[in-house]
Amino acid sequence: MILTIFLLAITLCLILGYICILKSRCNYFKQRGLPGPSPVLFFGHYRILWSLPNLSEQLRQWTQQYGSIYGLLEGTRPMYVVSDVNFLQEVFIKQFASFNTRSIPFLMKKVKGHQVHMFGASGSTWHRQRHIINPTFSTAKLKLMPSSIHDCIQSLMNKLKNLDEKGEEFNIYEMYRRLTMDVICRCAFGINMDMQNDVNNILMRKCKLAIDDNPERLFLTKLGNLLPFLIPILHYVMIGQMLLGAFSRAIGSMWFLPKIEELPALWILNQIGSIINTRRQVKCDDKLRQVDLLQLMLNATISDDIKITDDLNDKSIASKQLHKEEVIANMLLFMIAGYDSVSTVLASCTYVLATKNDIQEKLRAEIDEQEWNDDNQLSYDIIMNMSYMDIFLREVLRMYPIAIAATKRECNMTTIVNGHKIEKGVVIQPDVLSIHYDRNLWGPEDPNLFIPERHLTKRHPMAHMAFGAGPRGCVGIRFAFMELKLCLSQLLRHYKILPGDNIEQGFKHQETFLIQPNAVYIKLEKR
Repeated sequence: MILTIFLLAITLCLILGYICILKSRCNYFKQRGLPGPSPVLFFGHYRILWSLPNLSEQLRQWTQQYGSIYGLLEGTRPMYVVSDVNFLQEVFIKQFASFNTRSIPFLMKKVKGHQVHMFGASGSTWHRQRHIINPTFSTAKLKLMPSSIHDCIQSLMNKLKNLDEKGEEFNIYEMYRRLTMDVICRCAFGINMDMQNDVNNILMRKCKLAIDDNPERLFLTKLGNLLPFLIPILHYVMIGQMLLGAFSRAIGSMWFLPKIEELPALWILNQIGSIINTRRQVKCDDKLRQVDLLQLMLNATISDDIKITDDLNDKSIASKQLHKEEVIANMLLFMIAGYDSVSTVLASCTYVLATKNDIQEKLRAEIDEQEWNDDNQLSYDIIMNMSYMDIFLREVLRMYPIAIAATKRECNMTTIVNGHKIEKGVVIQPDVLSIHYDRNLWGPEDPNLFIPERHLTKRHPMAHMAFGAGPRGCVGIRFAFMELKLCLSQLLRHYKILPGDNIEQGFKHQETFLIQPNAVYIKLEKR
């Protein structure tokens, strides 16, 4: 009896202590003199954040209400929402050593050793991977890829020809998704998957599912964010679910267990591993090897283990090579990122062209001036020197940024930023929409107007954050711009883009990990 009372007393003390901690957390930003919406005990601001269809728009509204720096609570974890570009310049560039870690779900943080890719890596692991992978996107390597991209675009043009003859409106966004998946398969793996004609391709389906499975929305992630002390247990729960799934797939058809489908990302990882094993078994002269992203990364691999640490300043790492598992993880990253991000930008570009004929005519005039070769292709040098195309794309990305969630940073070393003490573990979330529509940064013209020429004026280095900023900015930005320019050049050379009757209705945005329109309905008129 006494022991029971003692245990109950201890439990009650722990509960009361935890409630005190929660109350203290609720006052975290108030104690620091920072405004923000009122948090709720235990949840912080999560109940609001989880219910939002478009987080970026909500952050923008709160910025208008609370100013350029305010606070939110992800459960008990503080998050600064910032649209002060000088503050962000400190975080992303000047004090990068204190903010070199992305804010990612704990499920991704539990991926350790060779299985981590650049997006989830931190410290010296990220630094080594980035150092090795950077040359893969060099000018010399990119110049080898336009012909492969052109083949994929030609397949799109053949399909558009049939739609042009019908004269009906159609959703070009879905076609762009298949195009960009074809491109990434050709340029990353040297494989012609013909996604544009194979509408039931399983790889396409798995990639779409992998993107839709936003880890931030998973129940385990939510529970871990609310109760961080449960994370070690939740990690084993996650492993148990994966093992149960593998077990059910092995014997489910033979026994009473239902077959649990493999996680899309794991399925893709296994396919990439098989491709790598096949590539390594092929013995051929180096001159005959395919020049693609996979081969360039395999050329930098080793079979033995390498030292992995999280210290960015650790100088003891002499290896400048990748492990096979790191190649697999990064190929998954490039496949998913290269597929959906580029197709989404193409969708936004097409919406602008369809609704702003004057912009379309200026862009077409530049395209018509270029020197096309006998195969009706443009070279890399010509594409990358198309000045109006360049500022057009930058204006599209200013008005319709796609990857705001990828800009979050986590403080890995307590520091002072513009008079604010930022503690280790605290998250910094740039309010990209507020920055991109700030008249002080993008005036004197109205930032709500689409004016590519505004990019001819030098702006603050943090005024444009569509692809991130600083050392952890997007490694494949030049590849993405090359693909975008090649596609738009072919499209506008042959067609005039007209708005469909449902273009405005379709161009409503939803936000998972990327900010994406539902559809882009257009009509085409042959030139």
